[in-house]
Amino acid sequence: MKIRLGGGALALLIASAWPVSAQLLPSGPATIVLIRHAEEPHDATNPHLSKDGVARAQRLVEFMTHDPAMIRLGPPAAIFATETTNDGNGQRTQETVAPLANVLRLQVQAPYHAKDYAKLARRVMSDPALGGKTVIICWNHEWLPQLAAALGVTPMPPKWKDKNYDGVYVITFKDRRALLATTQYGD
Repeated sequence: MKIRLGGGALALLIASAWPVSAQLLPSGPATIVLIRHAEEPHDATNPHLSKDGVARAQRLVEFMTHDPAMIRLGPPAAIFATETTNDGNGQRTQETVAPLANVLRLQVQAPYHAKDYAKLARRVMSDPALGGKTVIICWNHEWLPQLAAALGVTPMPPKWKDKNYDGVYVITFKDRRALLATTQYGD
């Protein structure tokens, strides 16, 4: 007995055999740059960046627009950050990338709370407008390893250190695999 599948059914059957991240790669970004928010103030009730954090946000602009390795990635097509919660959580991620977004004339998109990293990963990887481009994501450090894994990085990176404010994950895609490199835009 022969089973005949039309082109669409065959494509669906083949696609369903791939891991989720591999299914999304053909239309996904060429590079995703993940960072955490800059320094917070000593007052835990203050949802904004500290003075040092504001200075680091400015260093991020310099890093993304002048570092030769970052320039080779091409200009970012989109910048994402965490959504602000009722208690102000998420504000720092947006403030960290705001100066860069301003220079690049991009809006900071903040559609999801930090714990909804998988939703962001699906959105970024399936958006045809981002296909083959560079995307910047600023997220809460507690969720960065899980976000990297949701974007296809295996194994999942180790826990992000609490005081690491200048670390950078650079995820590139080759042969349907997510490759992770790390760098920093230090002091």
